[in-house]
Amino acid sequence: MSLGVLLVSAEKVKSFTSVNSNLDEEILLPNIQISQEIGLQTLVGTLFYQHILDAAQNGTLTAAETTLLEDYIGPYLLWRAVYEALPVIYMRMMNKSLSVGESPNSKAVDKSDMSYLRNIHQQRYEFYSQRLQDYMVYRQGDFPLYFQYNAGDGMPKSSVNYYSGVHIPNGPRRPYRYWSSGLPVYTDPTNPNNCCW
Repeated sequence: MSLGVLLVSAEKVKSFTSVNSNLDEEILLPNIQISQEIGLQTLVGTLFYQHILDAAQNGTLTAAETTLLEDYIGPYLLWRAVYEALPVIYMRMMNKSLSVGESPNSKAVDKSDMSYLRNIHQQRYEFYSQRLQDYMVYRQGDFPLYFQYNAGDGMPKSSVNYYSGVHIPNGPRRPYRYWSSGLPVYTDPTNPNNCCW
């Protein structure tokens, strides 16, 4: 684990998301780390995750890895970090209690408003996570560590295509179908009689 190696900065989070520029970096930094450890590592697996951290820290990223980091991992981490930070922005742990922030010129939102905002940020980071996985899956030559895994490597890469609570096995985004009486009929993707489109 490479604590302290962040793939995006707090300044970048403030510049490219809805976070106000006056938010303390001390709130964002641990949530960027959480986004990497929990989110990104789950998507790409421990082996490739550790490789990207080491290459970014040592300045040894390949051209393909630089593109991946700037165009796919970066946007994912920006929105995931805000998603992770929202509960801390909403409610702070102080010496004597938990407190909800309020200022003379504004009124604090309630828990349901915060949950609504969190859902929006979740949808954004899930969009970028799907783009990231789609980008990597067709570039096996550029990212060989992403496709390698054994039990000693730690966490395997995610094989989840969607986040709705419905399990959809890996495969095409559209279900297999066959035609009957001129109408498409959707069926089990393991059925050998399916035709692809």
